[in-house]
Amino acid sequence: MRPRWRKVFHDLWDSKMRTLLVVFSIAVGVFSIGVISGAYEIISNDMGVSYAANNPANIELRTEGFDDDILSTVRNTKGIKEAEGRRVVNFRVRAEDSTQWVAIDLVAVDSFKKNKINLLVPIEGASEAAKDEIILDKKMLEKIEISVGENLVFELNDGTFKTLKVVGVVQDTSTGAGDFLAPPFAFTDMDTMQTLRQSVLYNRVFATVAENPNDLSHIRIVGGLLRDRLEKNGTTVVRSRYSERNKHPLEDVLNAVLGILMALGILIVFLSSSLIANTLSALLNQHLRHIGVMKLVGGRNRQVFYMYLTLIMAFAILALLIAVPLGGWGAYGLSQFIANKLNFNLLGYRIVPFAFIVQIAVGLLVPLVAGLSPVLNGSKITVLRALSNDLAGDESAPQAGQQSRVSWLDWALVRLTRILAARGMHMPRPFIISLRNTFRRRGRLVLTLFTLTMGGAIFIAVFNVRTSLRDYTDQIGSYFRADVTLDFDEAYRINEVQKFASQIEGVERVEGWQFIGTELLYPDGTVADNINLLAPPAKSELVNPLIASGRWIRPDDVRKLAVSEAVLNFYPDLKPGDSLRLKVDGREEVWEVVGIFKFVGREGILAYTPLEYAEQVLNLKNRSFSFRVVTTQHDREFQDLMAEKLDDQFRALGFKVRQAESGLASLDTVSESLDILIVFLLIMAILTAIVGAMGLTGTMGMNVLERTREIGIMRAIGADDRAVMRTVIGEGFVIGFISFVLAIIVSIPLTYLLATIVSLAIFETPIDVVFTYLGYVIWLGLVLLLSVIGSILPAQNAARLTIREVLAYE
Repeated sequence: MRPRWRKVFHDLWDSKMRTLLVVFSIAVGVFSIGVISGAYEIISNDMGVSYAANNPANIELRTEGFDDDILSTVRNTKGIKEAEGRRVVNFRVRAEDSTQWVAIDLVAVDSFKKNKINLLVPIEGASEAAKDEIILDKKMLEKIEISVGENLVFELNDGTFKTLKVVGVVQDTSTGAGDFLAPPFAFTDMDTMQTLRQSVLYNRVFATVAENPNDLSHIRIVGGLLRDRLEKNGTTVVRSRYSERNKHPLEDVLNAVLGILMALGILIVFLSSSLIANTLSALLNQHLRHIGVMKLVGGRNRQVFYMYLTLIMAFAILALLIAVPLGGWGAYGLSQFIANKLNFNLLGYRIVPFAFIVQIAVGLLVPLVAGLSPVLNGSKITVLRALSNDLAGDESAPQAGQQSRVSWLDWALVRLTRILAARGMHMPRPFIISLRNTFRRRGRLVLTLFTLTMGGAIFIAVFNVRTSLRDYTDQIGSYFRADVTLDFDEAYRINEVQKFASQIEGVERVEGWQFIGTELLYPDGTVADNINLLAPPAKSELVNPLIASGRWIRPDDVRKLAVSEAVLNFYPDLKPGDSLRLKVDGREEVWEVVGIFKFVGREGILAYTPLEYAEQVLNLKNRSFSFRVVTTQHDREFQDLMAEKLDDQFRALGFKVRQAESGLASLDTVSESLDILIVFLLIMAILTAIVGAMGLTGTMGMNVLERTREIGIMRAIGADDRAVMRTVIGEGFVIGFISFVLAIIVSIPLTYLLATIVSLAIFETPIDVVFTYLGYVIWLGLVLLLSVIGSILPAQNAARLTIREVLAYE
């Protein structure tokens, strides 16, 4: 082996700490990119394939009851390939040995063997249920502890109970896909409906189209024809839902979130590149005399360049050996986590070529680009300058030919110490030395501060975005101010329900609400989307809308509504005072928009009209299917207690209760989904903090090495180990504090940018940014702790130096 290659090997092996810092800084960036790019590719491919594998319905219609004759009409509709009828009913259930009730949607299938749409994937036990048997979707096991072979207790409308045997567990990736708020599903045979005292008529249509199953416009046209045909046959369609065969309903949202994580991963690579540049620059400065000697004995610029370029590539290859396998496992782990949350399957672990190529490219090119400038400068240095080692000194020192002058920092420190001394305060000399040393190598300081500042800014911004998202969901809670929602299968007189509810301890007041099945139409009459048209009393205090423009509903409004901003996806120029074509309870009508409000929801558009007018539309004067209950306490635990009490009481009185749900149940589900995103963002923020900490550790180690002789002089004039360590740690502390101040400034625009991107991806509307002190306090403590920890090892090394070692240092 030639001497120069032996030198490269010794540079790697002898300075193990420096090698580890550079390798791990490269590895962190490559790992981040590998995880996100790999997960993006896996999910982009597997999500659609898994969804399409179970033949998902292109059209789902929620209807009033219909029989096999109507189902035959559906199957014979032009453009329909396959169609099935099912009955979906909401029940409260519990395990036999439990008192905890859970709301589920029970799906009754006419024949499991003949089922061709929304296929079920067997997981455990039987995949078909006979009469009085039930199969559970695997997501239900998160809500209730039960095993195959045990019995599930059903509460019927009249308050009696029936038990069904659990014979299997399956996965249904299609039904309810895209609806975070959908209850868990269970499946049974249609004959079981008689046991549960339910009608055997279907109330859902699931259909696939014969042509263009991935063309949403075509699917909507066919769905509109099918809906019209059903309504002409006397079957009222309450709601419709359309989806493409090969595209999961949440694919766009998930891709947007992964795009955000990808951007943060790229930033981590960029930050690690500054650490690489810093380290290589210091290495070249430290090796100036080595380079001078090599050139003195005949070494050429090109040979020196290739030698240090090989060193860079060695760092990169070592980093790739760590990052590539971990990135592959991390990508699959992240994909599996997301797949479990969104209820789809992966096609198995494999190496993702795109992610592998990206990792190799990033791992080789980023260190090369970052280290190119220091290596070029070092290889071109003259023998005289290299042997004199003049580039390794103080950047603030005057260059040759310049007049010696006091730097601004020295002048400021002298002035400050004199002012403090005049007031009887004295700054410790080690701290003054730390302040001065901090600014001696300004180029290195800038790179170190950049890494720490960006890491801190991202960390703080993530906490601000987390608070902003939670604040927005709390604002959305203003639409769910009722403590309990009580729904019935029949319309009851409002004053009758109020009378019985007021007799229950803990109930404060009750309001009757209406719901009108409505669809938004395009100008040509085709269906654009569903509208969930709620009708509370116009002066209800249980709705406190976030009005974006216009006004709220009034008691005298006729064919007028306030609608959520989601309508702008279909009518971007819509404003208060404009009209919309709607299909209301089966009739095409023109309604006036009086206001537009903010709301988050991916299952249709939310809108409100006054109860006073809805009663006329539905011919339900002083009667309602749905009631909002206000209780004396408003926490989730009390709401759950009151929901169960109301359910039990009204069933005992003979009311046909559909369900009683606490007001915070839906918001808690949304919050849990947002917390998953926040966890991902925090992980990326922590990775940036790690890169910043490694950068500071490397900087302090290089500073100590370059100031070896200064430390020896300090020791020669009486400085003990503690004084030397305080000087080094104080320098790290100052750098950390400066980065914190800069991070505060940078975090402000970064918070606005990140909040806007995240809110548009999830809520489809920008949200107000809320700043929280929590992120600032945590990062201040964290960055100061990292600064001290990152300085301890270099400080210990400095304290161990003896005067003999210093005099022998070259």
